[in-house]
Amino acid sequence: LNKRWLNQWKQSPRYARSIVIDPSMPSNKFIKLISSLPKQQTSVYTQLHTCHIPLSHHLHKTNRVDSTHYPTCPGRNKTIYHYLFHCPQYAHERHILFNALRRQATSISYLLISDKATEPLMRFINSTGRVKPTFDEISID
Repeated sequence: LNKRWLNQWKQSPRYARSIVIDPSMPSNKFIKLISSLPKQQTSVYTQLHTCHIPLSHHLHKTNRVDSTHYPTCPGRNKTIYHYLFHCPQYAHERHILFNALRRQATSISYLLISDKATEPLMRFINSTGRVKPTFDEISID
């Protein structure tokens, strides 16, 4: 990677959010993963990595919703972690994801970096319908 670009990236607020998920960001593994994916899936992965996915937490920061909380989870911020691991509204969808990936489904790094997680993760995202207004149905093929 270009050293100048890498230095600019490390100064970005997105870098601080991304390294929580993948400390080696921008990693060759992530670049390899997204290089083989359709543009729509690449966008989803990038938004998940940078915490810019259209969930209440991000939508509140961009003044699109009044609160970071979601009606089904009062008092809880609708963050990526909450969406993927805790939101009771998506318990059934999460169960299917966990059955597909087993123990690895409890790791955000695995979900967002492993090519083996791509199909189950995209199925989870589609089945929740949370990003449908932005991405419509995410292709899985």
